[in-house]
Amino acid sequence: MPKSDPLELAAHFIVALYAATRGRSGRFRRIADCAERAGITKAAEIQTAGSTAEKAGFLVVHVDEPAVMLTAKGLEVAAKRR
Repeated sequence: MPKSDPLELAAHFIVALYAATRGRSGRFRRIADCAERAGITKAAEIQTAGSTAEKAGFLVVHVDEPAVMLTAKGLEVAAKRR
């Protein structure tokens, strides 16, 4: 997996989040767990994946915890990529 491409990192991240939530909406999962599931290990790449996916409207970040949840758009895109 080419780790240098922000969009590719974000795609792998949201697919991992989709798998972790079993494709159900309204489910938050820890960022570190999603990154591990996606095979993203470097802190900078985790940050890039999350921020790119958030800017694209694929996920939202929990205000108080290091957790993320897919948006309707993110669920749709992740379902197609898995």
